[in-house]
Amino acid sequence: MKPFFFLKPGKGNSYQVFNPVDNTEYELNYIGYRILEHCDGLLEPEEIADRLIRDFSLTKSDAIDYINVFLDKMYRLGMIAWRQEKYESYRDWGAPSTVFWDITGECNLRCIHCYNFEGKQHENELSTREVKCSLEEMSGFGVKNLSFSGGEPFARKDMPEIIQHAAGLGFDTVGVSTNGILLDRHIVRELTAQKLNIQISIDGDDANTHDTARGVKGAFEGAIHSIRLLLDEGVNTSVCTTATKLNVERIPGIIRLMGDLGVKNYRVQGVVPMGRGKMNADLRLTPGRMKELVEYLEKRNIQVSSYNVTLKPPPAGPVNFCDPGVCSAACSVCSITPGGNVVPCTYFWGINGDNLRDHSFQWIWENSSVLNYFRSIRLNDIKGLCRDCKWLPACHGGCKAENYSNGDMFESSHSCWVAEETRMRMLSGGKIENQKLIAKGEMEIETWVKQ
Repeated sequence: MKPFFFLKPGKGNSYQVFNPVDNTEYELNYIGYRILEHCDGLLEPEEIADRLIRDFSLTKSDAIDYINVFLDKMYRLGMIAWRQEKYESYRDWGAPSTVFWDITGECNLRCIHCYNFEGKQHENELSTREVKCSLEEMSGFGVKNLSFSGGEPFARKDMPEIIQHAAGLGFDTVGVSTNGILLDRHIVRELTAQKLNIQISIDGDDANTHDTARGVKGAFEGAIHSIRLLLDEGVNTSVCTTATKLNVERIPGIIRLMGDLGVKNYRVQGVVPMGRGKMNADLRLTPGRMKELVEYLEKRNIQVSSYNVTLKPPPAGPVNFCDPGVCSAACSVCSITPGGNVVPCTYFWGINGDNLRDHSFQWIWENSSVLNYFRSIRLNDIKGLCRDCKWLPACHGGCKAENYSNGDMFESSHSCWVAEETRMRMLSGGKIENQKLIAKGEMEIETWVKQ
């Protein structure tokens, strides 16, 4: 089994466990705390029981019963995942191609879909010196691409200094994802000198739509102003939209707006229900609606994450269920939290990652039990409707963070229209024959734009 939680001491003899999926904390007694400490991906329940017998003078049967009941509850809360095999060590995996660094938790907006629940600066955020030291380690190890995010990266006063240092270390690309509000011409000219890639978030083609999604009035005006500044100064600029029920019908207008501004690189992403995205999960597009959107964007050669794999023919040939690396997280990419924890991807802030204050980046990449666990995931672990799907070798069961947020990292994807169509077909007794299933009242996306 492998944990996805954050343990911390409480008051007296109590302990607390934090669930990053729904931002809740649960109180534990010392025995529960000790059980979770032993959930390291290496021990079986019987082996954990042996340690409880030794530490608490329990009988074998009592220890096993206690563990089974407790771990079942932790599993249902999404804090552990079960595996049949122990995870392996992958010391020769090689450096990640890309590191995503959430450089601060502080943000000046309150986006309704953001995984960063609080939007506040963390007490233990890495200092300028610590960031620079880790950047040098990553460059020396062979990391090729670096992408800063947050929070809002420019909420850190030292962000221009950090960017300048990173740009001089030989990374192939250095990027920053920002809402754009804190940029001014002085900062933009500094960015121009460093030859960076800047991504601005735009969630509407007018102030009302964008500001509603971003939680602050004036956000749209600030973002558009920054896009114009960046393009005027020759900075490589891209724009990303997070598609929700609030703005999906505005996406054609956003595309036209980007064309008017001169933006060449535009992409769309879905909502991963973490943080505020979990609180506002009802704003996520249904699988059928997402399919319409992806088909619309595909015709216009607009990138939309990995949602398009099932619009292509399924892979030919037999499926190797033992192949590792079903997710890029911890294999070719990883993420760093504001406090310096190295985790598989941005959406796993709360799990027990090793910290850059305790180990070098290379040591963590090669030895972290969390990262090695993710590398050990096989297609054989995927369950539910995805297990027998002919597209499984291509999509690998969907986004693991999204599945995890729904309670089981290995269950069927809640965003997949193939899985949704299969569910509906099963509920109808197999009577549904058409592959395009659109809920009553939903418009075809092609009707959004006058042809």
